Amino acid sequence: MTKVTAADILKDVPITRKTLWLWQKKYHFFPDPEKKVHPGGKGIVGYYPSWVKERCEKIYALQKKGYTVAMIKEILQKEAVEKSSKKVLIVDDEKKFANLLQKFFKKNGYIVEVAYDGLEAGLKAADFLPSILLLDIALPGLNGIDVCKKLKANQKTKNIHIFAMSGNLSYSENLLLEAGTEKFFKKPVDIAHILKECDELIDKQVTMGDSLDS
Repeated sequence: MTKVTAADILKDVPITRKTLWLWQKKYHFFPDPEKKVHPGGKGIVGYYPSWVKERCEKIYALQKKGYTVAMIKEILQKEAVEKSSKKVLIVDDEKKFANLLQKFFKKNGYIVEVAYDGLEAGLKAADFLPSILLLDIALPGLNGIDVCKKLKANQKTKNIHIFAMSGNLSYSENLLLEAGTEKFFKKPVDIAHILKECDELIDKQVTMGDSLDS
């Protein structure tokens, strides 16, 4: 991972070292630097993760717009929750369709993984732990119903929100709900509508997280 020093940050962010120190110590906008010996033997240097510079640029821009420290903290906290929540696993054996969904969701700010069969879906769900699983029901081998039941029976994956998709109408809505799905989209799906449903769920999770923290 790329590291930056205070000097690197101050080259692009017009603040003083004291301000940087205050942001770090008093407001906890980013972690303490990792102390290391200077490569040239000139004492000890503090190294921050590279994203700290981007965060300092954002904080500075918000302060210029008149945002208070409390307001900035709230914005950054909400962004952190959204980033950790906006994870979706797409499961479909139609690879072109799955890859299309992947590109669409990535373009809209999601972290996305793809699986092409039920077995791979279970393994990736347990490792990736998405907030939302977009699951084709008519999968070869381990079908979507079985995937749902296994995920809901697993303590680690039981809280994943499962949205089912299928062009096979032999699967009743009641059967899907009993298996653990929350919504059903008939193929061919309206991708923009699915994104809207996912966004609404993420917004709800973020709002609930805010209320628990207050």
